[in-house]
Amino acid sequence: MNLDLIIHILYLFLFSFILAFLETQIEGGSGWAKNLPTWRALNSKWYAKLYGKILGGKELTGYHMMIFSMVFIFLHYPYFSGKVWSLSSEAVTLSHFFIISIYWDFMWFVINPRYDFKDFLAQKVWWHKKWFLHMPYEYWGGWILSAVLYARIPFNFTLFEEWLLMMGIFTVLTTIVMIFADVVGVFNQVNQNGSERKILH
Repeated sequence: MNLDLIIHILYLFLFSFILAFLETQIEGGSGWAKNLPTWRALNSKWYAKLYGKILGGKELTGYHMMIFSMVFIFLHYPYFSGKVWSLSSEAVTLSHFFIISIYWDFMWFVINPRYDFKDFLAQKVWWHKKWFLHMPYEYWGGWILSAVLYARIPFNFTLFEEWLLMMGIFTVLTTIVMIFADVVGVFNQVNQNGSERKILH
């Protein structure tokens, strides 16, 4: 097993976790920047319509434009510090972007002390408008795009095995985070008087 690959996957997961935790602190229990004083595009604008088409009808906000751009630029940092860019390496970078986006979004629901994970349902998560097998369409689309980009065209089975390893590690670590969030109560919110207020699960 490639130790460098394992370390790389662990690093990407940690980055996803930090993004999820940061967003819970910024957004609170209201998803998709609902209560943030951020710029919002008019739905009639062509770029807002295009954004909505790509992201399943979601509203274009300045907050999301910048945080997605930050992650995208961060993942491209190696190309500005000596790594040689190629179409093949760019495909891997984009594959990582989709995976991080999916798990970062999902962990928002898991570790958010102001959101009950039991409400991760189509009828309650208004900003994810289309669901399939209890997951938003965007997750399924992101997984497929990530796999195709990572395994390349024509299909490379060895690279696909690496991608499956990444998915396996991400899923196991996310499950561990869910256990800590639920059973151990790591992410319980604490009132100002110091008493614990369990509002997860």
